Amino acid sequence: MNYKLIILEKSYLALIYSKTKLLSIIMEHSIYHINDIYLGKLSTKMPSINAAFIILNSSAKNGFIHFDQLKKENQLFYNKDNKNILVQIIREPRGNKGPTVTTNISLTGKYIALFPFSKGIHIAKQFSNNKEKDYLYAIGHLLQPSNMAILIKVGATNANIDFLLKETLLLKTKWLKLIYRSNKILSPSLVSRKKPFLNTIFENYHKIPFNFIAIDSYEGCLELRKIISKIYPTKHINGIRLEYHKDSSILIKQYLIDIIISEIMKPRVNLYKGGYIVIEKTEALTTIDVNSGSFTILSNSRETGLCINYAAVHEVVHQIKLRNIGGIIIIDFIDSNNQLDQMKILRYMSKLIKQDHVKCNIIQMSELGLVELTRARQGQSIYDAFSRKCRICNGLGYLSLNLTRKKITPYELLVNLTPILRKR
Repeated sequence: MNYKLIILEKSYLALIYSKTKLLSIIMEHSIYHINDIYLGKLSTKMPSINAAFIILNSSAKNGFIHFDQLKKENQLFYNKDNKNILVQIIREPRGNKGPTVTTNISLTGKYIALFPFSKGIHIAKQFSNNKEKDYLYAIGHLLQPSNMAILIKVGATNANIDFLLKETLLLKTKWLKLIYRSNKILSPSLVSRKKPFLNTIFENYHKIPFNFIAIDSYEGCLELRKIISKIYPTKHINGIRLEYHKDSSILIKQYLIDIIISEIMKPRVNLYKGGYIVIEKTEALTTIDVNSGSFTILSNSRETGLCINYAAVHEVVHQIKLRNIGGIIIIDFIDSNNQLDQMKILRYMSKLIKQDHVKCNIIQMSELGLVELTRARQGQSIYDAFSRKCRICNGLGYLSLNLTRKKITPYELLVNLTPILRKR
């Protein structure tokens, strides 16, 4: 199968295709990135919401932290005089909200994650074999630095012991350098930035054998060659076509990226033979409504509903991943009173959700037939990255008739109102 990767490195945006089908969009915030470590400054305590705000960047939004994270015994920097605090970003900004931070700092490697402010040995949840767990716990006692916690990740069972020891030592050394730097700089300041955008892409999608890669940065193209040579076998490297574009606008026009993004952000998505779904994002949750539309192939209403619901499940899971929708998601399928059909839909959805690399849980199907699920927030959603609140309607989603402040001619007013009047 042919896989294509389009990278706008300057915009922190990448698109992954399987032939002509868009599989995934990768985005990062331009300032704050997950796992960045900052020496912040305590700004405001809010006892009413059991939280506080931390100044991370003088020209950007403040970080948000819960009170239970503000423990002096876990901080080398926090005191009453300077109020400096070392924090790590665990959630990027979204909407009007700034990034969420934690004091439980973690430094991650390929097989090991180090937690300097915690204690204990932890094994990744994916391990279910008790023999493997016992083996990894034994290795953990050998690797664990004093007064620190470690997490052993998936794949460590096949790793060389010497490599694990070396990786743990590198993480500990990195932490000591980070502490030294934090004592030398003024807050608020960035202490440690996560790996570059290109490295992040190939860390998360290293299993995909890309055949074609286009990028808008010459330096990025050179870096790509280094990364590819490390993760792909020589035979595959010779078959990869790299394409460099000097100007990102040329890359956007050639691959219609602006049109693709605008199409993805539209609420309506058509299904097979006339059915469609409508996706609406709100502050609290995301709602997805399934409609039969002009689907009239089957004469039996039960079979019609089941067929459309099956098609909707496949498209809903794809759109959730594509748009990177997180938080609470409510799906209103076509009414089905048959419990057997409901179970079929839930089982099919559960099967597809397991293929998502972001944690997603189906909670239940309510008495009204609404499927409730939650998906972890990881990175920016398509709405956070490419949408802003409308100044005319104030976020209502409708054209306001009396909020136009500038003077307009009767002709311009008629042109603006004609589409609305026709709908009425």
